[in-house]
Amino acid sequence: MASGLKTWRIIVLSILLVLSSCQHRACGSSPQVPCLFMFGDSLFDNGNNMVLATDVKASYLPYGVDFPYGSTGRCSNGLNLADVIGFENYIPPFGTGDCRDFMNGVNYASSGGGILDTTGSLLGQRYTMDLQLYNHKIIASRIAKELGGADVANKYLGQCIYAVEMGYNDYLNNYYGEGYNSSKIYTPEQFAQLLVQTYEIQLERLYKEGARKIAVFGLIRIGCMPSYIQIFGADESSCVEKLNHAVQLFNKKLQKVIAKLNANLPVAKFTYINSYEIDSENYTDLGFKITDKGCCDVPTGEIPCAPLTYPCLNRDEHVYWDGAHYTEARARIFAKRAYKRQFPVDAYPYDISELAKVPNDEANGCSTCGSRIL
Repeated sequence: MASGLKTWRIIVLSILLVLSSCQHRACGSSPQVPCLFMFGDSLFDNGNNMVLATDVKASYLPYGVDFPYGSTGRCSNGLNLADVIGFENYIPPFGTGDCRDFMNGVNYASSGGGILDTTGSLLGQRYTMDLQLYNHKIIASRIAKELGGADVANKYLGQCIYAVEMGYNDYLNNYYGEGYNSSKIYTPEQFAQLLVQTYEIQLERLYKEGARKIAVFGLIRIGCMPSYIQIFGADESSCVEKLNHAVQLFNKKLQKVIAKLNANLPVAKFTYINSYEIDSENYTDLGFKITDKGCCDVPTGEIPCAPLTYPCLNRDEHVYWDGAHYTEARARIFAKRAYKRQFPVDAYPYDISELAKVPNDEANGCSTCGSRIL
């Protein structure tokens, strides 16, 4: 009962945020596609948690030390993955911007969010994947109203890019997290199957709201994140192999789901971004010198930077900013390979630049494809 009330409070907050969002206007040049929508967790979050009752928010320095507007909710020294994915303009977080900013896209990502509704429940409020999809439904209905009807909106939304990265917290703040019992109920194989089955339903819901060009990010090597090496202890590989093995189970199942969705959903263009492979490149060859420690001061056994502490000066030589998130320098290199693959294995069947160029007659929604926007 308490959990249900919390969910409804967040839904009400979502509606209020949209209704009160006619305050600011973002400017920029024409994008490659009409709009970009993002779903995810702290790797993509660009401010959504700032309005939620949670401690999981990057609302203080040194977060944002290199960002023009300071601490905005990004778990980075500057830009995060969502900012550098290959498009020129910042995509506003949900509930901000003026009355038409949502026409260019929205970032729904929320730190602590997961595929499962129970994920991150001990962290406070967060937008789970289900709630992010609910928020997108609000925006999609406003786009339909703006354009004069569901059919026109479906055609418009079918031209947009959708970037989805989710699943880290389902492992770090659920299966392997303290206070959760998932690991007592499921084997790693069973848990990966549960996640992927749930994720498949969620991706189908996104399709039914008009999405056609959808880039789904696999999971990176969470066992190589500094804080988790410290918490679990490194193996011979210098990482926590049980964590990396678990996400690989998830990634392999997710790839099969992507192929299934493309085969079963008319004109759907799902693509898989092989984050694990991209994250496995040789950091030294990329110019990074510190790979096992965050740039900012992270208290023992924790992930976020200690508030108001001085970060390192050689930020471009660090892979990680805090205990789990990339520096801007690393995010830029990662995003470059996701946007324009360096090797065929980086992304398939498309990289993001190719996905953006898929002819509209191949990717557009239609009144008979999926569910219509109400």
